[in-house]
Amino acid sequence: MPLDVKIGHTALTWDVFAHPENVADAIRDCASLGFAGTETGGRLYDWWERERPGAIKRILAETGVAMACLFQSGEWTNKESAPDLLEDARRWSDALCDLGGAVLMLVPGPRREAPPYSLDEFKQMAETMNQAGAIAQRAGVIAAMHPHWGTVAEQRLEIELLLDLLDPRLVGFAPDTGQIAKGGADPTPIVERWASRVQHVHMKDLSPEWDAMRKAGVALRSPEGYAELGQGTIDFRPLVAILNRANYRGWLMAELDEATRPPYEAAKLSKQYLEQTLGFELSPRGR
Repeated sequence: MPLDVKIGHTALTWDVFAHPENVADAIRDCASLGFAGTETGGRLYDWWERERPGAIKRILAETGVAMACLFQSGEWTNKESAPDLLEDARRWSDALCDLGGAVLMLVPGPRREAPPYSLDEFKQMAETMNQAGAIAQRAGVIAAMHPHWGTVAEQRLEIELLLDLLDPRLVGFAPDTGQIAKGGADPTPIVERWASRVQHVHMKDLSPEWDAMRKAGVALRSPEGYAELGQGTIDFRPLVAILNRANYRGWLMAELDEATRPPYEAAKLSKQYLEQTLGFELSPRGR
């Protein structure tokens, strides 16, 4: 039996970093395909409020799509960055509350080559994330840490160290299957171990070509190496079973960082996998 969850698709597939205006297309396409929600970055939300004030809220209302999550990335390991990070957390938590969203997703900052990160730096990262979590909680939304390839929390040891340092009352876990797999770990046992902390989930498939791409040398934090759900190497059925046992009731967000086909077609492939393989039902609401 499928999970009793909300199914969404993130906006990254629509190349929104290069073209922030495409967030509107992402929302409308999600509605047409039956995805209940989407998500985007806090800085992209800022672009919309600066360039087209109030438009995102209006488009969400017109389509019936929720802005489930805004994500926040930054240099959490640097104490001097904390005031700016916390101000961003306040602004975006308030924005989520206004939009009817649920999750402020905290993403560790870009990974440096050397020296290795110290325990003190991980403690600093956790301290500032905990403060961001308290801000989110006061605004009425959830904060959750999102591991990401090419960041401080890329490998399993780093992910679990950070989770261990975070206050579970303030910051949950927002695993991304593709990012964890790209970092060299199997996402399933990590999600299983920390299932009680999961507050938001990115379902992302890993391209069958990733090993060859990695050996050829893919640029740091490159969006390459992923695939539409069902087109890659990850079997999501065990993940769904784990979340079901944990009584998870949050969002499942299909995600593809970069599409090699039109975004609508890429999202449609993931929809087919969600329905035909995992047994979820998505109800289109017009395009």
